[in-house]
Amino acid sequence: MKKIIGFVALAAFALVMAACGGDNSPKSVAEEAVKCIQDKDYAGYVDLMYLSVKEGENIDEKKQAITDMLQSKAQSTLDTKGGIKSCEVLSETIAEDGKTAVVEMNIVYGNGEEKKDSMKLRKDDSDKWLIDAGK
Repeated sequence: MKKIIGFVALAAFALVMAACGGDNSPKSVAEEAVKCIQDKDYAGYVDLMYLSVKEGENIDEKKQAITDMLQSKAQSTLDTKGGIKSCEVLSETIAEDGKTAVVEMNIVYGNGEEKKDSMKLRKDDSDKWLIDAGK
């Protein structure tokens, strides 16, 4: 009986951890990124970005500069369009090598305007999907 209770407790714990841990797929990262913009969590959005750092460059300063720029541009757009009402992922295409992906989305703004957009993602060295901010 103790073994059964222990097993059930372990299984329940595993399910809770899986539900809270989030999915590391291109689709889930894209959805999380849009949610960050909706919530005006620009630092959270930047944390989802793949950023390369040159020797002597401070990653925290680089992140802060990108956060400030994003906040300035996104805020004026969101104010004009009434914020983001909803976002629907239309497709997720992972490259054959499994290292890059493109997520197509339909974004609906508060003023009713809709925009189809795509987000490029790539895996980092630890196989975590991040937004590809490269040009």
